[in-house]
Amino acid sequence: MKSKQIVPLLIAMLFLLPGFKLKNDSIESTRTDGNQLSVYEVNFTHTGHALLHGTLEDCPINPSGKVVLKGKLSGIENVSRNDDPILYTGVLTLEINIDICSAMRASNGEDKLCGMTVTGKGLVYTELELDTAGRRAYIKISYDPTRNGRFEKSVIGTCDQPQMVEEENMIPNETIATIFNGRDLPMLLTNRTLKPGTYTETDGGNKTVVIIRR
Repeated sequence: MKSKQIVPLLIAMLFLLPGFKLKNDSIESTRTDGNQLSVYEVNFTHTGHALLHGTLEDCPINPSGKVVLKGKLSGIENVSRNDDPILYTGVLTLEINIDICSAMRASNGEDKLCGMTVTGKGLVYTELELDTAGRRAYIKISYDPTRNGRFEKSVIGTCDQPQMVEEENMIPNETIATIFNGRDLPMLLTNRTLKPGTYTETDGGNKTVVIIRR
């Protein structure tokens, strides 16, 4: 048999094997070391604003922006010990449309509050670690252009141009506008594993809603 015929045949045979699926341009098993992955549909929504300087009352920004992180997270839940943390991972869609209150140096040498509207959309690698022993549900994201494709982004506002250019360069890995990156979500700690339901947290005029489905 010619080599050009062998390669497609091998690929076709691989897809017939139980427990294999194509994901992110690679073949991935639904089992790791014999442990079944649990998959959840998740939607993290934050409604509000972000502050680098000042307060909402002092700053000319929209108080009701929105950041959404949604998609599927999966993790191995039958860990060896009941107090071991459980890690869920996935490539989720991140949508940003939120204002940041900041400050800039005015012509008279004084600091002046200003606002930036940050928008963006793209895919990000996401980790959510549930640690009931440590009492934390820690979430972080990471964008890699070589794996996640293009991330659309822009920053406009009343701050000076160099500051807005810098802010745009930080989207999405380093900007405060991502909201969920490096955040603790303790309201998810109702169980040692993710549990389907709707979870809400409010803080200083901001509201975070997490919806989890199987």
